[in-house]
Amino acid sequence: MLLLRLRWSLRDARARWIQIVGIAFTIAIGIGTYAGLTSVTQWRLASIDESLKLTNMYDLRATVSAGADVPVGTLAQLASEIDGIDEYSERLVTDTQVETVLDGDELLVHGRVVGIEMTAGGPSVNGVEVIEGRGLPPPGATTPQVLLERNFAAFHDLPTSGHVTVGGNVGVDYVGHAVSPEYFLIIEGNGSLGKSNLAVMFAPLSVAQDIAGRPGAVNDLVLTLEPGADAAAVSQQLTDAAASLDGILLDVITRDETPSYTGLVGAPEIDQNIYNVIALLLFVGAAFAALNFSARMVEAQRREIGASMALGETPRSIAIRPLLIGLQIGILGVIIGIGVGFVVASQTASVVQQIFGLPVFDKPFQGAIYARAATIGFLVPMLSVFWPVLRAIRVRPVEAIRSGHLASRGGGLSPIISRLPLPGRSLERMPFRNLMRAPRRTFLTLLTFTISLAILFSMVGLSSTFSATFEGGDQELLGGEPERFVVRFDSLYPTDSPQVQGVITDPTVQLGEAALILGASVSADPTAGTDGAGDDDAGELTQLDLAVRFVDFGSDVWTPTASQGELSRGQPGIVLADKAARDFGVGVGDHVVVTHPEFANGEFSFSTDSVPVTAIHPHPLRINAYMDLSGASDWGLGGLANVVTGVPADGSSLNDVKRALFGTGTGVALVQGLGESFQSVQDSLDQSADVYILTRIFVIILVLLIAFNTANINVDERARDHATMFAFGVPVRRVVANLSVEGLLLGMAAVVLGGLFGYALLLWMALFLMPTAIPEVGMIVSVRPVEMVVYFALALIAIVVAPIFPGRKLKQMFIPGKLRVME
Repeated sequence: MLLLRLRWSLRDARARWIQIVGIAFTIAIGIGTYAGLTSVTQWRLASIDESLKLTNMYDLRATVSAGADVPVGTLAQLASEIDGIDEYSERLVTDTQVETVLDGDELLVHGRVVGIEMTAGGPSVNGVEVIEGRGLPPPGATTPQVLLERNFAAFHDLPTSGHVTVGGNVGVDYVGHAVSPEYFLIIEGNGSLGKSNLAVMFAPLSVAQDIAGRPGAVNDLVLTLEPGADAAAVSQQLTDAAASLDGILLDVITRDETPSYTGLVGAPEIDQNIYNVIALLLFVGAAFAALNFSARMVEAQRREIGASMALGETPRSIAIRPLLIGLQIGILGVIIGIGVGFVVASQTASVVQQIFGLPVFDKPFQGAIYARAATIGFLVPMLSVFWPVLRAIRVRPVEAIRSGHLASRGGGLSPIISRLPLPGRSLERMPFRNLMRAPRRTFLTLLTFTISLAILFSMVGLSSTFSATFEGGDQELLGGEPERFVVRFDSLYPTDSPQVQGVITDPTVQLGEAALILGASVSADPTAGTDGAGDDDAGELTQLDLAVRFVDFGSDVWTPTASQGELSRGQPGIVLADKAARDFGVGVGDHVVVTHPEFANGEFSFSTDSVPVTAIHPHPLRINAYMDLSGASDWGLGGLANVVTGVPADGSSLNDVKRALFGTGTGVALVQGLGESFQSVQDSLDQSADVYILTRIFVIILVLLIAFNTANINVDERARDHATMFAFGVPVRRVVANLSVEGLLLGMAAVVLGGLFGYALLLWMALFLMPTAIPEVGMIVSVRPVEMVVYFALALIAIVVAPIFPGRKLKQMFIPGKLRVME
């Protein structure tokens, strides 16, 4: 008997193999998407841990403030006298400019030379791993030799070895590509530099000193802590010890405060949350599609189930046959899903390897993940078949055996819609009536389309949201001048000094303005009065490191935009980014506590003040804050500058400005176009676009499969109706057109509902999910209407065109056989 049922189910499968394969593919997309993307997350997490362990990333990093340096051994001596420090290594880190020729074009970008202590095994902390080429030779080569950071080299497809010019006039040979934990992911504190425009070079300490023209100097200390050591206590001891030694001012940060590290370890978690949502929605869509298909399949076997019950067969044995169909769908879906998972994982892993410069990236098969996805994918069709089977076996046998023309009860919403004054004749009204006479089927199909289109909407919207966010920041900084640049000095200089005036008066520069950028720690002031918008919306953030820029609020050249409050020359207080204000829960008129460097009695120290929030600016990076230039005097820094902003003079390009200003002995440490600020972020988005594109392709395929299955089921179910229409001379093309109209009506409703649900999903991802991984950025939710219309139009076309495929079955229909009624 079991063999008979198995053969019977195989016969059913042959009769409905198109629908079975279609539903199996639908489930396979859910299985493959979840298993493939989740596998990549596990690969990333394991590889990150192994890479950090291999390179021994620092627990604390101490940098000498204000561009100063100290003699070699000074920082090491401080570290050796503090309990809780395990290993330490001195470095000299200097910004420079790198120029080379790439495919005949000039490449001129910001550079950074990292001088490391050379030992037998490399530096003990923050190791440098060679990926391609050879390691660094001992100092003494005729031409300085360095290792080029792998992310930058891979992005520009640079050869393993070559020659670059550093600082405008120093020739340097690079002998390989290497990585170090600080630069696994290139994210600077202000978000302005990345793999496309930051060329990091690792060099022996003596070579870095020669390149920088700072013999015997270091300015950076990286160290690891002993187990159980208090990082905050060690940091304070380092700062106090340095301050007592010739007034050295140290900026100390932990590993968790390093933007590249937080981005590195936070990205897999946020991505996995997005993957879980996508996979869950795909599984739900597949479940509803399988439920719709199985319910209609079981209903088509209504008379056979009724005959079996009339002959005395038990409900349990009757249910076996349709459940075997669910079993076939589940097995086929699992098999195809594993293949889809391998494709998704392979494609996504290649993108991840491009974005993250990890020296270790293992890709073991994640059996547990695939087993979990396969189990869910297997249970979905089984449970979807079980419910309609349960309904079918509860029907009285006499009602189940009744022929179709006698069993039709005219239920659903047909009686209601029959009273509506629809235009056209019977054939024109038929698509509306077909949808209304089976509202449950219509609802399940509509729900499946809606979920698919919501996923599509959120994926497309997420990409445009990223672009809009960084484009908005770019426009805010440029102020209508696409070639606006910033010149950073290696120290603080008086505004009337030759260094500052040399930049402002250079022939390649126009609209040059001196400014001051300093790091400061900002926290909410709970004791100050709150007069602004923030008093009713307290934020969760307690402290944040900001880059405070002192600019002339009365300048005609450039000032920040005030989205709340007003800006005027001489105005006291601080201007926060909208994201920072929301995180602090403050508004215009509220106070914040600012801990900042202060210059008094010939030395630097830290001071803490309560400062009012005078305005809010719309730049998406919360690290950017502004104060009027006159406020620098309150910090003892009046009349000093460490940056100049401007635009190239007529007839000069940005590269001309870089060449003219850098390497001329004027103290210039960096010349960078503000338009390059977010280019690195956009470059990373472009590299990760393949994952989004792959997801969109799968969703479009999912919509096509659902539409195709729906059309096939409609043709099978309505075979008698179609035969009657053909008997009265209605052509096949008209029947297909009616089916397409049904699809169009469903598709249009799904577009509206999918758009609304998708927008809600996009808001949740951008405003609630993203901030947990990239809290420095305030997302600007954006949807490109043209792009969305294109994708939704493709989905709608797929739904409308799907009935064409079963048209051949209609042409080959044996009309007398379909019209025959047997009692």
